[in-house]
Amino acid sequence: MDAAAPPTGTPAARAGAGLTVRPLDGRAGVRVAGEIGLATRAAWESLLERVLHEGEDVYCLELSEVAFADVAGATALAVAAQRLDARRRIVLHRPPAALRRTLEAFWPGLRAIEVTT
Repeated sequence: MDAAAPPTGTPAARAGAGLTVRPLDGRAGVRVAGEIGLATRAAWESLLERVLHEGEDVYCLELSEVAFADVAGATALAVAAQRLDARRRIVLHRPPAALRRTLEAFWPGLRAIEVTT
């Protein structure tokens, strides 16, 4: 089973210790719950690779249920966003405050990431 992709027919997939990923209804994207850190790094990076390869112009990451995201998780997100072509973007809906601040501090003006609250 791909740790970051819910298998067909199941509402959610456990993407590693402390991280759950579920598809969003009606739009391209997923709802992520738990923590983005050392224990879930491989699953988080796998999810970001999936975002890159799906080819959607707008991909939503619903992060309101993410309690914590470390700097390495923010770095992986920024690096993935930098790999998107000019027409594509990742929309972060309600990310944890620490993730938002880390992105603003180290990658201000990163055009491929849009943050909504």
